[in-house]
Amino acid sequence: METEMKQNYIVKAIDLTHDGMGVVKLEDGYTVFVENLLKGETANIEIIEKRKNFGFGKVIELLRKSPYRLAPKCKHFSDCGGCRLMHMDYDVQLAFKKYRLELLMKKLKQDTEIVDDIICMVNPYYYRNKVEIKFSQDENGLKAGFFRTKSHEVVDLDECYTMSKKSLELLILIKNVCNELGIKAHDAIEGDGVLKSCVIRESSRNKEIVFLLNLVTDSFEQEEEFIEKITNKSLLVKGIGVVKTDDESSFSKDKIRLIYGKDFLTEELLGNNFEIGFRSFFQVNTVQTERLYKTAIDIANLSKKDKVIDAYCGIGSIALSLAKKVYRVFGIEVIESAIEDAKKNAALNNIKNAFFEVGNAETVLKKWKKYKFDCIFIDPPRKGCSKSFINTLINMKIPKIVYISCNPATLGRDLGLLLPAGYKINSVTPVDMFPQTTHVESVTLLTLE
Repeated sequence: METEMKQNYIVKAIDLTHDGMGVVKLEDGYTVFVENLLKGETANIEIIEKRKNFGFGKVIELLRKSPYRLAPKCKHFSDCGGCRLMHMDYDVQLAFKKYRLELLMKKLKQDTEIVDDIICMVNPYYYRNKVEIKFSQDENGLKAGFFRTKSHEVVDLDECYTMSKKSLELLILIKNVCNELGIKAHDAIEGDGVLKSCVIRESSRNKEIVFLLNLVTDSFEQEEEFIEKITNKSLLVKGIGVVKTDDESSFSKDKIRLIYGKDFLTEELLGNNFEIGFRSFFQVNTVQTERLYKTAIDIANLSKKDKVIDAYCGIGSIALSLAKKVYRVFGIEVIESAIEDAKKNAALNNIKNAFFEVGNAETVLKKWKKYKFDCIFIDPPRKGCSKSFINTLINMKIPKIVYISCNPATLGRDLGLLLPAGYKINSVTPVDMFPQTTHVESVTLLTLE
């Protein structure tokens, strides 16, 4: 079996998977998925894992390159795994993402013509306004970066082409200051060190950065020196928080202690100002978020008489962006702190016709089912909507649904439930929120026939 798995094959990629792997067929029809192989390329590959119906391979030698292959800008490309399409010409990345949505429409027996051209970026680099950095320790000092593909080993970054240049500069500064002061990453086996991870948020428009350190202790003894060295060298840093936590996600309820400045930054979006906290949900690409939301609002074709729901509303970014165009908008969000932010942001922008409620989307929607709404905006997490949420939505017979999705697979599943209930897909607009990655955002308009 070992000998069989190590056997080499000369193959040609006939397609790409949803996550950008080359698809090849061996002479016996067996399918192999190969990392870093573009459609049309020929390579000598080795099968590294064999399953019953398919296997995984790696390129030993690239024999014929695609004209659309680029040398990745980032030296961490093969290790980090954060930018799986950086070896692909940007126009081809865009075509690949649109193609994924066209395939989805085919599966749903829809005309692929309803998929619009993808909304792309002029500069598809340095776009992230938020990064989540992991820490680890080795004999050379603190390592800070993203996890290596399919592992929990930290790739120590000294360049990155998706995070902003200022955020990368700050990351390197944090690493250097920690090494200088002897502040170490936590080692679960040895039981020493304090640093677990860091969330860096930036508003490039307002020239400000805030960051949160996730720790295994309540504090670290070098805090004052750390603050002084960071703020003296980075004038953009307006706030630093620390928190002892086992939950490093944005869902954590552990209390953050502010050790410098303020616990939020401000960002402008479609004419409104938003205060964004350390854990607030806000799209990571500000430029494309404006285009995404404008597209969603435009295709909804709303009027001043309309009552609208924004499910999964977060800090109210969609609800407040459309509030001035409608009679009333109602936001739902399960995270209590996000609803507090949404209410604060409504007051900040003097918006009085937006109302927000904490709770599970399907539970709150059931409470409102006796009321008549004209349109609902849905922007769920990657797992999509629950079946009971979709069933409640169908029972409410809301005439228009604007579904913003970051995952074509769960979008397809949810559309598959809405179509038999009398909804029609009018348009699907892909938006490239995450250039250099396999992720594709989309806005789908459905109307009740």
